[in-house]
Amino acid sequence: MLNQLTFRQLKNALEETQHQSQTLFAEASSPERWKRMREAAHYSSFWEKLKEQAAQLMENPVSPPLFSEFTLFGDTGDRNIYQKKRDQLYSGLHIFGMLNMIEEKPEWRTGLNNAIWNVCNEYTWVLPAHVGLYHNEYPNGIWDQPLPPRETVDLVAAITAFTLAEIVHLQGDKLHPWVVDRVKEEIDRRIFQVYFHSPLPQNWELKTNNWPAVCSASIGAAAIYLIKDSEKLAGMLWRVLGVFRNYFSGFDEQGATPEGPAYWQYGFSHFVYFAELLKERTLGRISLLEDEKVKNISLFPQMCILSGGKVINFSDSSDEVHFNTGLIHRLQDYVPSLRLPSEAYRMNMQPISWLDTARLILWTPDQLVSEENAEGIQEQLFTGNQWVISKVSHPKGRMYAFAAKGGHNEEPHNHNDLGHFILHVDGENVLADIGIGVYTKQYFQPQYRYEMINASSHGHSVPIVDGCRQGFGRNYHSDILYSQISEDEVQVIIDLTKAYDCVSLQRLTRKFVWSRSRNEIPQLVISDKATFSKAPTSFQEVFISSVLPQETASGRIQMKSVTLNYNPEEWNVDVEAVRADSYTQVSHPFYRVLLNCKNPKTELASEYRFEIIEK
Repeated sequence: MLNQLTFRQLKNALEETQHQSQTLFAEASSPERWKRMREAAHYSSFWEKLKEQAAQLMENPVSPPLFSEFTLFGDTGDRNIYQKKRDQLYSGLHIFGMLNMIEEKPEWRTGLNNAIWNVCNEYTWVLPAHVGLYHNEYPNGIWDQPLPPRETVDLVAAITAFTLAEIVHLQGDKLHPWVVDRVKEEIDRRIFQVYFHSPLPQNWELKTNNWPAVCSASIGAAAIYLIKDSEKLAGMLWRVLGVFRNYFSGFDEQGATPEGPAYWQYGFSHFVYFAELLKERTLGRISLLEDEKVKNISLFPQMCILSGGKVINFSDSSDEVHFNTGLIHRLQDYVPSLRLPSEAYRMNMQPISWLDTARLILWTPDQLVSEENAEGIQEQLFTGNQWVISKVSHPKGRMYAFAAKGGHNEEPHNHNDLGHFILHVDGENVLADIGIGVYTKQYFQPQYRYEMINASSHGHSVPIVDGCRQGFGRNYHSDILYSQISEDEVQVIIDLTKAYDCVSLQRLTRKFVWSRSRNEIPQLVISDKATFSKAPTSFQEVFISSVLPQETASGRIQMKSVTLNYNPEEWNVDVEAVRADSYTQVSHPFYRVLLNCKNPKTELASEYRFEIIEK
């Protein structure tokens, strides 16, 4: 639908439905729906918590962040102090916005008016971490200049506009008219004039990560709510749709994104929110979710869900992701094969975002039916982004899973991790990905980022070749030489030669053989082959474990439910504990199992067998 849609079709659909009866965000416009949500027993604790938070905000109004906190990112690289205070300032939008939908109380109306006024008073809606992001040398040349950089639109500014436009659309008659007028003025000044009235491109318009989806969807949704002139709206939305085409080019044909399931939800959910508004605005004439690629993208996180709350978490992702059940249910209308994840993977009811929480409440059916992972084997080779995932679910409830990745080392939220893998057993990523680091200015500067354990290749289960780690950049890439999914096993051979800037390295390949069947315990065999122009001074294999490895015998290392077998005559073993800080959760201890080649030669061939213990 998206690629075939023409500007004339868009313009005609908007003009021909302009004066017909329309309802935007129909569920939220229904008092009966909100009444059911207020009276539903399983939401009672949610509403009580909201009322407690509202009382606290009224008793202790939140102060806006200080200028010194705003500039802290430029001074030290810290972004958390400002963002936490900013989130507190904006929390009134979600808290009072929700409460006003279920009951009209003067104090809640006043709270919402104040919250909106506070947001409109902000110097900029752009986060300090994103100020001047368009600058080629960003973040250098931004914070040391006498004049502030030009206004832009970032993730948060766009979402703020979407949120304010939606709240005003739904509750404008409950708000002070000056507040409503202020919202429209600020969105026009901060978003529409910056984005639509200037030929200067936004940094994110040419990207293929979550940014173009979130930003363009939010801008487009705000326009749908606020722009009544259909011809003008058509021109605005046409630019938005062009950005979506670029966003979708970042997914491969099987629907995978190199950013993983967490950023899949962040970006794709906002696209879905916009698509459903556009469908309502055009009375169903334009339905962007009725597309084959959208179907494949919708199914991607289902392949990443494992057991015990764990997911495949390559790139900047936590190993636990919770999904918006309202989003999943809405996607099920278009992709019936999409399943609702089990309770461990469902987003908690927390008023941290008006947009997400409203759809979590209103798009989720009153009665949830659990849809556990089906027994058997689920697997997919994502050829474009070079991911392979295989999951084996047994009748007794055990799940075994293997995932590996190639690609290139300048992917969105990139880690230098070509040839890296995850081995999941019984709710644990035993051979693991350390995951997301702490978001600071330094974390997004390559000269610092790839010295950190989270993003550097030495923090992944990949070789260190003659002292060389993998390099950063699109030129550092892998190639799939062979892949086959048969009845009994998955085989993938990856050429990793171009992942390293090692003068003596002529060729390096890694072969994964994942032997699995529904009735037997799987095992994973990894075979590495390397050829050098001269004998390397060192060759080191690294395996990242989330549990304490213990050497139980010569050539055998136990990692709880997994045993690593290697040839002790060829390798010396060492174990190094590392603690990696995370942006999303409490730091977790990880372990680097280091196998050092005793006698490096010009040709090396090694095999490592990972056996899963039968309970």
